[in-house]
Amino acid sequence: MEHLILGAFLIVPLLIVAFLFSDELWQEHRQRAEKEDAWHIDWHHPVRSLLHRH
Repeated sequence: MEHLILGAFLIVPLLIVAFLFSDELWQEHRQRAEKEDAWHIDWHHPVRSLLHRH
């Protein structure tokens, strides 16, 4: 029984930290994706899209 309680006190904080860390990574990924959309490369005409960046 003691092992179960000790395990809960170890696992629950780790799950909370993992959730917060993954949420932060997801937000960073979403922000990076939004920035990359600003100068999206058209893969049908990659040279043209690189020459005509906005």
